[in-house]
Amino acid sequence: MEGFPDDVRLSAADWPQNCAEPRPGDLQVFIPQGFGLGAPAIITPYGGPPQQSYYGFHAAQAHPFLNGPLTESSGGTLYFDDNVSLQTLRETLGLMGVYQTLDYVAFGKSSSDPIGKRYLDQIRLVTHSALASIFGATNSQPPPQQTLHVPEAVCAFITAQRSKWNDGYAFSSKLAGTAGGDGDWAKESLAFGFHVENTYWGIYRVWSRSWLVTK
Repeated sequence: MEGFPDDVRLSAADWPQNCAEPRPGDLQVFIPQGFGLGAPAIITPYGGPPQQSYYGFHAAQAHPFLNGPLTESSGGTLYFDDNVSLQTLRETLGLMGVYQTLDYVAFGKSSSDPIGKRYLDQIRLVTHSALASIFGATNSQPPPQQTLHVPEAVCAFITAQRSKWNDGYAFSSKLAGTAGGDGDWAKESLAFGFHVENTYWGIYRVWSRSWLVTK
């Protein structure tokens, strides 16, 4: 798939077959923070109902203080510009509690509505422990072996997206109209987002996005 790194092996959206709903490849669904022990699968588009227990999931909140993970010291969402240094990004991902592991499955998707969905392309990285504990996946289908640790996979996605969307000019013609710009007063430029869906189990989301640069 164009814009997705060759060194990150992507799995099909319906992988694995023996799995609870929602599947890990369903990129419309976000898993909230928390242990989620004894909790039902999350089926709402973002977050889910809180479980009345320290061991459950924690409902997503709009307030930045309340949305901090109750059972973890790190996590959160990061928005950053296209000119970010990959070394700085690696260090920042470490601060956000991202695991240095090869044991994950990757799912990718491109947006057919970048204005409405607010992303261009995205990858979800789900650790093997999350596959079993959160999504109920069995070992009947061995996951593909990865060669890049999670932070390196994120950086590889950034590099591949730069190659796909940039054309040597700050306001790439490939991005024109992807955020509703008029091509004059407001023009699109490339940026990114990274979100720790669940710190404890290791579920991460990285996506490319357009932002409007105005005169």
